[in-house]
Amino acid sequence: MAGATDVDDTVETFVVYDLFRAFWTRVVGLFFREIAERNAHLIPRTGPVMFVVAPHHNQFVDPVILLMHAMRRVYFLTAAASMRRKFIGFYGRCLRGIPVERQQDLARRCSGKIFLEDRFAEPTVISGHDTRFTQEVQVGMKLMLPNSVGQARVEAIESDTRLRISSEMRELAALELLTQAGGTAYKVAPHVNQDDMYRAVYDRLNKGECIGIFPEGGSHDRTEMLPLKAGATIMALGATAANPELGLKIVPTGLNYFHPSKFRSRAVIDFGQPIDVPAELVEKYRQGGDAKRQACDDFLSIVADGLKQVTLNTPDLETLKLIQAGRRLYQPTQHSLTMAQQVELTRRFIKGYTVYRDLPAVAELRDRMADYNMQLRYYGIRDHQVETMRVGRAEAGALFVWRVVWLLIMGLIALPGTVINAPVFVVTSVFSKRKARAALAASTVKVRALDVIATWKILIALVLVPFLYTVYSVLAVVFVRRAPTWAQTDVIKQVSTMSTVAIYLWAWALASFMSYTALVFGEQAVDIVKSIRPLFLTLVVGSEHTELLARQRQELSDDITELVNELGPQIYPEFSTTRISEQLGDGLTTHSNLINESADAFHRKMRMGEQALRQRINSTIGSRQTSPQSESTEETPLAGPSEDKPNQRRGSKYAFNPPTPRTMETLNSISPMEFLSTVT
Repeated sequence: MAGATDVDDTVETFVVYDLFRAFWTRVVGLFFREIAERNAHLIPRTGPVMFVVAPHHNQFVDPVILLMHAMRRVYFLTAAASMRRKFIGFYGRCLRGIPVERQQDLARRCSGKIFLEDRFAEPTVISGHDTRFTQEVQVGMKLMLPNSVGQARVEAIESDTRLRISSEMRELAALELLTQAGGTAYKVAPHVNQDDMYRAVYDRLNKGECIGIFPEGGSHDRTEMLPLKAGATIMALGATAANPELGLKIVPTGLNYFHPSKFRSRAVIDFGQPIDVPAELVEKYRQGGDAKRQACDDFLSIVADGLKQVTLNTPDLETLKLIQAGRRLYQPTQHSLTMAQQVELTRRFIKGYTVYRDLPAVAELRDRMADYNMQLRYYGIRDHQVETMRVGRAEAGALFVWRVVWLLIMGLIALPGTVINAPVFVVTSVFSKRKARAALAASTVKVRALDVIATWKILIALVLVPFLYTVYSVLAVVFVRRAPTWAQTDVIKQVSTMSTVAIYLWAWALASFMSYTALVFGEQAVDIVKSIRPLFLTLVVGSEHTELLARQRQELSDDITELVNELGPQIYPEFSTTRISEQLGDGLTTHSNLINESADAFHRKMRMGEQALRQRINSTIGSRQTSPQSESTEETPLAGPSEDKPNQRRGSKYAFNPPTPRTMETLNSISPMEFLSTVT
């Protein structure tokens, strides 16, 4: 009977898990416009698996994206502090999360200030001003400096103002704090016994289940991975040492986001080659002591190398922007790459730039790209919009009017849904930024705390949207039941014959439909708004500057492509310009297909109309041109910088030649709608 009860409990747990997993994957899938995955076929279909996921850029959203694509039940190690929260803890327990107590979550500030009295003669002796070591500190606790610049285990307590640590703090930032006048504040954290957590992990793995872990230890918004914690390797080696027949596989998993904090952005999840637990390291782990620590370090290095194959890592944001710009300018032989292939190409660009960054040719291209990006910022456009500026004023004017008309149509359709959801956008934006500021103040690794924004947007919207729709539905019922005389239309009279519950449900359905249409048409409207500025620039500034910028982009693209095709085979022997799409692998895009297909249908119709319009304009202009004028146009190239006077500022043929201040002042003072009224 006991065995039957255990089976029933397990089935019930899986049912709850599957329900909550389906719920959260739908919610997060709605937040993103597109999520692509690479190499999911590498995930073992049976047996114990440990997913080691990095970088941890989106707090509670990251685990859900893995759940969407792992195709197996995955149970995550979650900070015990998060599990103690009412809302997060409830969902964490439903998803069978394993709580992990972290020392930093238990740290508390102590009285007084500490300092190094003699950093050379006694580097492990900590002295204090107004401290109470005998009352507030215990042997075995961890002494922690502000901003996590240094920490050490307390070895002995000699008095209220003197204690000894197990090893000296060698970090420069730690030494600066400990030797500054007046000393520094400090915290202490108790020793945490993780035996229960390790037993829970080993139990899941022995049952052939999957564990998910973020080895960086916490979420962040840096462009490179944080140093990995050893917990994942201890679990893998410990479980295999206890059960040599376990057959555990480690799957490195990379998460890459395009604007992770923005609604309807994009993401890519990449699965690496599964890693076996080396038998020789397991044997060293069994020996304990220094051999055990060395085994953990060696295996951590193997796992880190696996993660580097599926993540984007750059030393700073500027380097990442530079590499992304180079990837966009590179022209492979095929027409386009999928989003997953773009991420893989960016990863290869990072490796190539790391190897060849000191080459003169690379340095020259880096300067020219900086010049080109400066011009894009000056004009207020994106790189992909430059090609749309290679049109004459007549064609630009027609396309401008065409897109404004489509913008008005889509804007009107999306307006009702946008209005009823406006409170959601405002409240989620305000509260998520407030939470980000709080997270930034409490963190030592976050840059802008963008990693918490998406999570709070989703959590707040989950509460606010049903509440708003309920209010709207109740107001609809009241309006129908107590409609004034002027509102007594045939439709209202017919609706009033329905029951109150029916009216309420219909109002809920109408609000949901309006939100759906706003999502479909609103995205297209935003895309059209972004595409209007390049046409507006062409109309106001003229083709002299826009054509020059387009030519500069083409020259830069040609040079980058030539250099990549030359250096690529030296890093990747299989490199081939004719089969690059095959080399980058396939990517599968999943989720929100109905929304994306509906939006794409309207987008295709708009583009078809544009093509027909452009063909008619070009044929009309061509028929009006006389033969002498055409010959004169061909013989007189576009004026540009003289080749006899090389550009002293950059190594580009095309120098930065912006419009006059008066032209830009006029451009910035006229709105697109005002300009439209002058040309129509």
